[in-house]
Formats: sequence, structure tokens, C-alpha cells
Amino acid sequence: GEDGLLGMALDPNYDSNKYIYVNLSYGKAGGTYEKIIRLQDLGDSIIIDRVIFDDIPAAQFHDGGRIHFGPDGKLYISTGDALSKDSAQDKLSLSGKILRINNDGTIPADNPFSGSPVWSFGHRNPEGFDWYPESKVMMETEHGPSTFDGPPGGDEVNSIEAGENYGWPIAHHEIHKDGMID
Repeated sequence: GEDGLLGMALDPNYDSNKYIYVNLSYGKAGGTYEKIIRLQDLGDSIIIDRVIFDDIPAAQFHDGGRIHFGPDGKLYISTGDALSKDSAQDKLSLSGKILRINNDGTIPADNPFSGSPVWSFGHRNPEGFDWYPESKVMMETEHGPSTFDGPPGGDEVNSIEAGENYGWPIAHHEIHKDGMID
């Protein structure tokens, strides 16, 4: 499937703290999940410092799983819908989202939904993102439906904005809905 080591990122202050972040999927009672682990580079070895974020729903497919530090120094995490497409519209679920957290796993006070790591929602399977160098606009790519969950095609390149709904599974390449970015 699409499980395993899904993403790696160096802390913006790596030269001083030597932190490396990894996103990996794992199985536990009740299913498959992802967690963000902070490692520390000791020069001749790397140790697990601690788990900073856990219990992100995962599945055999649609895990997202990419992680990057943004220009604001926050850690962003893409999550797929974990084969539960309606969860992408549920702001209480961590699947089908782009999440934003501090490097210690806490939630930034300026996130769009108070007390929530959710930065944007309504994503199917975001597997790539980065920021345009000059404008600092976040750009994201995600896979469109594969016949079993919607009309085939419709891979996307999105400009991501805080708090916005990117439509999945309600709006996509063949269906527009006001108030959603399709």
C-alpha cells in the first residue's frame, strides 16, 4: 500500500538543536495510524527524542503523510482521507486535512480553528506541498479519484489558504459547490 515512512523534515533550527522529524505509519489495535516522531542527531547516532503528534488516521491507501516546515517555522502535515472520504469534511477528524503544529506538537494559537491542528480540510490525498519562494504561497498537489471513490481523474494543484475547504468528496473536478474550492 502507501504505508511506511511517509515524510521527513529538518527543524528550521537544526544547526543548534539537531532535530529531525519523521512521519510514519504503524498498526495498533483498531487500525492503522500515523505519528510524528522527533529524532535528535547526536553526530554518530540518532535517537528518538519523543513522539510529538499521534493518532492520525491512516489506511492502506490515501495517507498523505508529507511534512515540511513552513516559512513561519510551523510544521505542516498532509493527511489523506484514509479511505473514509466523508472524514475529509469533518473538522474534528485529522484525516483529509493539512495540519499545522508547533515543533513540540502543540497547536499554534493563530490556527484558523481554535484549539485545532487543522489548517485546511476537504482533501482526498495530498502527497506534495511547498511554498513559492517569493510570495510564500503554499502550493499542494493531491491525487484525484480512482473510480472506486469518484469519477476518475481530477488530480489537483491547489493554492492553500488557512481555514479553507477544498471540497472532497462533495466538490471535485466534475462538481462545483459554492463555498468550496474545487
